[in-house]
Amino acid sequence: MSKPFDLLITGARVVSGPTAGHATLALGEGRIAAILEPGARPPAAAIVDATGLHALPGLIDTHVHTRHPGVAEREDFRSGTAAAAAGGITTLFEMPIAKVPANSGDGVRRRVAAMTPQAHIDFALYGGAGHENLHDIAAQAEAGVVAFKTFLQPPPPTRLDEFFGLWCTDHAALRDVMAAVAATRLRHCFHCEDTPMFQSLQASLAAEGRCRGRAHADSRPPIVEEVSVAMVLALAAESGGPVGVVHCSSARSAQLVAEARARGLDATVETCPPYLCFTDEALERIGPFAKCNPPLRSAEGVRALWRALDAGQIHYIGTDHSPFLAHEKAAAADDIFKAPPGLCGLEVMAPLMLTAVADGRLSLPRMVELCSTQAARIFGLAHKGRIDVGADADLTLVDLDAAWTYDSGQAVTKSRANMAIYDGYNMRGRVVSTFVRGVRVFHDGEITGPAGHGRLVRPA
Repeated sequence: MSKPFDLLITGARVVSGPTAGHATLALGEGRIAAILEPGARPPAAAIVDATGLHALPGLIDTHVHTRHPGVAEREDFRSGTAAAAAGGITTLFEMPIAKVPANSGDGVRRRVAAMTPQAHIDFALYGGAGHENLHDIAAQAEAGVVAFKTFLQPPPPTRLDEFFGLWCTDHAALRDVMAAVAATRLRHCFHCEDTPMFQSLQASLAAEGRCRGRAHADSRPPIVEEVSVAMVLALAAESGGPVGVVHCSSARSAQLVAEARARGLDATVETCPPYLCFTDEALERIGPFAKCNPPLRSAEGVRALWRALDAGQIHYIGTDHSPFLAHEKAAAADDIFKAPPGLCGLEVMAPLMLTAVADGRLSLPRMVELCSTQAARIFGLAHKGRIDVGADADLTLVDLDAAWTYDSGQAVTKSRANMAIYDGYNMRGRVVSTFVRGVRVFHDGEITGPAGHGRLVRPA
């Protein structure tokens, strides 16, 4: 007699690739062992009845700042990965900023050692690439980073230790940085905003006494992002390595990348749910609690970004989860330029995108592409992002019909007050269960999987 499966998931409509259909999923040893006819009930240690639900490949969040180890009051890796599990995310990509930054081979290994015991879900690490650590880039690739990140803006003066080796503002030095990353064959991702432009605009607005609300968006109009994107693409054409524009807020930025791709450059675009779901009106309404960089855009800018997404010019979605505490944001209510930038978003990733599906903005297979499949392909995660025999049993079970209103008071993240922008948002679609390599880590509003189950994922 054959060995029983570890788990059967029955009754769900399975979405993977362009089609969806009912099937029984048989899981074993952390992988999808078989995809069977809907009525199949082979021997198994346990059965989960998912009748009425849709089974999606586990979501992959390509852009997360838990900053662990760092300021634990804001977030640690246990709370961050728990929030991710609640949002249907089974793998997250952690950015290199931390009190132990991922800016060298040793830094990467130390961060993995600190994060693994706390991880509810799987994770990958970005390496840091800057003018200060040029000779440590290859060692980070050997240590297993999934990609590299470079900030094209100087860090806050009080956080130089966290950003060591993560930034470069000199274009001549950036050529060398990009050449070193290109040699690793890993994707080189950029926060694209032109520093002299936004510094000049911000100073002019402050001199006029404009320091609230939309002043933040006016200090960083789309051209600030677009000029920086154009510069990165020009240098990437010389270096020849794959590059990525992260948290894209401008349709014109996405178009610039599309034009570069047409010329043969391997360049990708990530955007984030807030840029698709909110406008700069939120800056007037809640001030620093709606501040992120790049900023939220006008209603027409949001519509244009959706058109870019519909045209295939945006390749994947990440949250840019950035935890801050209420008092850190509120302290700058009278001067938004002094407020820390960033929004939380892990646990609303799936609900926001499912709401877009319910509103007819996306098909469910297209959502799966943007939130899972394409990220796995672009970053070389061979066993993630799909429901296929042999793939990791990373699954997100969702109820498409669930209608509810978001309340940040119920958030899992420690920085729940930094989710005020979502309060009162009418959602359609809810995460019911999240499975990571066959283990149910979230179910019906509760974290059910152990910290320490998550592990580092390396690119193939």
